[in-house]
Amino acid sequence: MNVTDPTDKHSGRDSERVKMALAAGAIVGTWFWDVAHDRLTVDDALTHAFGLEPGSSHRELRLEQVLSAVHPDDHAELAAAISDALMRGGRYAHQYRARNADGEYRWIEAIGRVDLDAQGRATGFQGVLIDIDERRLIETERDQAQTLLRSFLDAAPGVVYAKDRQGRLLMGNHGTTELIGLPPEQYVGRTDAELLNDPVQAAAVMATDERIMATGQSQQLEEDISFPDGRRAYWLSTKAPLRDADGNVVGLIGTSLDITERKAAEARHREIEERYRLAARATNDAIWDWRMADGQVVWNEALADLFGHDRMETDAQWWLDHIHPDDRPRIDADIHTVIDGGGTIWYGEYRFRRADGSYADVLDRGAVLRGTAGEPVRMIGAMLDLSGRKAAEAALAESEERLRFATEAGDMGFWDVDLVHDVLIWPPRTKAMFGISPDVAVRLDDFYNGLHPLDREATSAAFAAAADPAQRALYDVEYRTIGKEDGVVRWVAAKGRGHFEGDRCVRVVGVAIEVTARKAAEARLKELNEHLEIRVAEEVAERTRVEDALRQSQKMEAVGQLTGGIAHDFNNMLASVIGPLDLLSLRLGESDPLVSRYIDMAIDGANRAAQLTQRLLAFSRQQPLQPVPVDANRLVSGMSDLFVHSLGGTIRLETLLAADLWLAFADANQLENVILNLAVNARDAMPGGGRLAVETSNCTIDAGNAEQHPGVPRGEYILITVADNGCGMSPEVVAKAFDPFFTTKQVGQGTGLGLSQVYGFVKQSAGHVKLCSEIGRGTTVKLYLPRLVAEVAPVAPAAPAGLRMPAGSRELILVVEDEPTVRQFSVEALTALGYDVLAADGAAAALVLLDQHADIALLFTDVVMPEVNGRELADEALRRRPDLKVLFTTGYSRNALERDGVIAPGVQLIGKPFNVDTLASRVRAVLSETR
Repeated sequence: MNVTDPTDKHSGRDSERVKMALAAGAIVGTWFWDVAHDRLTVDDALTHAFGLEPGSSHRELRLEQVLSAVHPDDHAELAAAISDALMRGGRYAHQYRARNADGEYRWIEAIGRVDLDAQGRATGFQGVLIDIDERRLIETERDQAQTLLRSFLDAAPGVVYAKDRQGRLLMGNHGTTELIGLPPEQYVGRTDAELLNDPVQAAAVMATDERIMATGQSQQLEEDISFPDGRRAYWLSTKAPLRDADGNVVGLIGTSLDITERKAAEARHREIEERYRLAARATNDAIWDWRMADGQVVWNEALADLFGHDRMETDAQWWLDHIHPDDRPRIDADIHTVIDGGGTIWYGEYRFRRADGSYADVLDRGAVLRGTAGEPVRMIGAMLDLSGRKAAEAALAESEERLRFATEAGDMGFWDVDLVHDVLIWPPRTKAMFGISPDVAVRLDDFYNGLHPLDREATSAAFAAAADPAQRALYDVEYRTIGKEDGVVRWVAAKGRGHFEGDRCVRVVGVAIEVTARKAAEARLKELNEHLEIRVAEEVAERTRVEDALRQSQKMEAVGQLTGGIAHDFNNMLASVIGPLDLLSLRLGESDPLVSRYIDMAIDGANRAAQLTQRLLAFSRQQPLQPVPVDANRLVSGMSDLFVHSLGGTIRLETLLAADLWLAFADANQLENVILNLAVNARDAMPGGGRLAVETSNCTIDAGNAEQHPGVPRGEYILITVADNGCGMSPEVVAKAFDPFFTTKQVGQGTGLGLSQVYGFVKQSAGHVKLCSEIGRGTTVKLYLPRLVAEVAPVAPAAPAGLRMPAGSRELILVVEDEPTVRQFSVEALTALGYDVLAADGAAAALVLLDQHADIALLFTDVVMPEVNGRELADEALRRRPDLKVLFTTGYSRNALERDGVIAPGVQLIGKPFNVDTLASRVRAVLSETR
């Protein structure tokens, strides 16, 4: 039988395989079929391989006899292959299973050729049979292993890939495909430089890969990854050299896991540690941190500040040894009862020995931090020194907040479903996602029953598609679970693939990750985006309101400073008018009645100018005030006569006085002037008559009603409201209503200082004023005065003015004044009063005169002067002459100078302008006072 005469390239290969099979002993038989006469002859080996009757090799057989040994599943394909070979002739090769003499089916390969005659009819069919059962078994195992490997690679989280020596991708899992954003057929064979959008990132990755392949050493590193959609994430990558059978490096393999959440958790952990460190430094308590493993205790600086122990680290025994012997057994037993009994919080009071040997009463409390198994790991606490507060038995301080250790984000749970034996394999982490304890057995029903009803259909369909041989889909779903034991709803992201044997799915394996936090963040982000536009508009409106209020406040402050300066200069000028007129009146006496009347007219005009100056000082919050406890109800009731005379008969007055009204602390006279001023303004706004309401009430402003009182800080106030139904004001007028000299009245009918005086008084009294008005609907002014909560001693009544001007006794007085006219008046007035007087225009000249005249009894100096002011001059003069008497004079108010720190409370001060009478009384009083 000739099977080695090749007629084409296939025959040549078959001949070579036959020779190899003969050499290896793999040929299990030969045959020759005389197709024209349908006679088939086989050898003894084939007879045994096909389980034919003994002796069949010595007689002619029919084809059906031989084919009866072929496996039924392979019979149809074999018949078709033989028919095809007979029609075309030439090479023939086919694999199928045949039953041998032992009744076992084994894989064989038939290799032969068909000879055709000139008419194309088959005349002969000859060939050999080769046993390939072992080879087929190896190929099947290889295919199964490759399928299983691919399933695990695609189910594995993150990125798994392999590259050749030049950095070209050889393979990648589903995570690789997501990262690159291309299907495998488009990225296999390409480098990172060709695939990644960020060239800097690509260069860094390839440099790392080249270093690993060059050194042959594995490496684990963190990488900052940019996704095609713009997202950024942190990956923990493990890379190792890929070696061939001889150990040569031929490429690189790597895996990467997304650790973005873990990095965030680590950042939060560091933030908690930093907060703890800052809290330990900021508190006055002695903070301690006891590490159970080695007994080390770390203290903060308060251990030295409170108890004098200059150290930062001790052991637990050191702390125990410093407890008073009578308290030590109790504290030792109590703290170990908490630690050994599974407790969390411990606290106790005991006596602790200071560095000087004395004992301090302390309140100590601590929190036990335990490991995952409940074992005590650390105890953190604080010692509060109760020595100074022991009599009051202060309440225990709040327990220290326990530190929490952040768990690693991205903790995965694997799962394995054995569909053949209906077995579900879940580790504890996966069970926890379904609210099941670690030691509880689970079945596949636990998976389906644990799914949220709204997600059950889609998740079950995805699992069925993954197990369907026709689809073999990737199982990639997100669903909610309802805890079987705890009822908690959790979000889970799961990925997996089916493992198939032929056309049957035997297993589905994959991983699951709890993504509850991510889902919650996505929901919050969605909600934030939906409401962002509204919130932005509200924020812009609020910022605009605050900016307007700030500009108004800055404007009023600037105008106030300007007004105060004008008033000061005006007082200096009035001092040079009123004083000389007063001196002139004294010298002339009643000698000329007409001249006396002219002088009185001039003094009256100057005094009215001084009243105008007082209004300017009121607006600039620099007027002198005498605050006392004020009952606003009694004050308003006592103004009834003033209201009647000021309002006239066309105005209907209504007073609404609250019961149990709190007391205010203010200047009663000034408050009365403010209310009367507002009433007169209301009268002028109702020329045809109308209604005026004056109302008092208690007002508490807190978080619940702050929006109803914009611009007024939270607190308790006495609210005085003056409202009319007159003509009202436009928004433009309201914006300028408190500006000094602004008025809507005709020329000569108002100074424009009424509302500005109201504003200045309320602000100087630590209160607030609000004005609301609308054209045709009247005006409402609200005065917020702080509630008096402390006891205030009653103000002593002022001593009645003397009937006789006190005269001097030739004491020497040094006058220091930079305004020449005021200085001249002061010198002449004091001289007329019987004093010897020296004068200086500034501090330098005054100190020279002070050193030259040791008998100077009084320094009479202006407060505000260029270069060196009056207070600084007085300080230097008293340093040289401690027994020197000092009297200050100024055009500003005392409280303004005290508030700005120019003078100290309690010093002697006379305000400008002053007359001779006032000057005489104050100088005599200062000279007569005993130190």
